[in-house]
Amino acid sequence: MLTATQTNMIQGDFEKFLTFLRSQKRGLDFDVFGDYAGSVLNFYMGSSLIIPADKLEAAKELTNLFNAGLKNIISKEDVLEIAESIAQDTSLDYSILQPIFMG
Repeated sequence: MLTATQTNMIQGDFEKFLTFLRSQKRGLDFDVFGDYAGSVLNFYMGSSLIIPADKLEAAKELTNLFNAGLKNIISKEDVLEIAESIAQDTSLDYSILQPIFMG
C-alpha cells in the first residue's frame, strides 16, 4: 500500500512532467503518458522509492491522474487495464524523466 509520501511524490513528479510538456508546447497523449509512467515507476523501484508489490497501485494512481486531465473519460475498467499494462512495463528512459529532475 502506498504511503501518503509516495502518493505525493507520484503526483508531484507528474505535475512537474506536465509543466515541462506545457513549456515545450507539447500535449500529453497515450503514448507520451505510457512512456513516462513506465519509466518513472521503474525508476522508483530501482531507487527503492516503491516496492514491487506497490507498482500496480502506483500505476493506478498515475493513470487516474492522467484520466482526471482528460475529464475522466476513461472508464474504471479501462483505467485498470491501462494501469496493469504500465505495471508490466520494464522500460526505463531517463530522457523522459529528465524534466522531473530539472526543477
